[in-house]
Amino acid sequence: MKGGLLSAWLAQVAIITYRGVKQTPRTTPLPMPLPSSYVSSFLIYGGLSLLPAQASPVTTALGWGLVVANLLGLWAPVKPGTPAGAAPVVNTPAQTKKQLANTGG
Repeated sequence: MKGGLLSAWLAQVAIITYRGVKQTPRTTPLPMPLPSSYVSSFLIYGGLSLLPAQASPVTTALGWGLVVANLLGLWAPVKPGTPAGAAPVVNTPAQTKKQLANTGG
């Protein structure tokens, strides 16, 4: 693996570990993420490392892009009191028109 891609993979592993520890219930003896999370990151970053050396800047940028995408998904806004895994409420255009009509807008 190239240096930039290796550091991106290590950052990804750290994020996976952090997220797994925070989301696993405290009733388990060792709150760790599933091994499949680590295997999937290993396969993705390992595949990126197999690309030719000329593509090194692209693979490094792609690797860090995956880290940033995963990091942004870490702090998804959730309303307090919303149960974990609950589907977000999405208004349809008809509901939005009704709301605007009711508010006088």
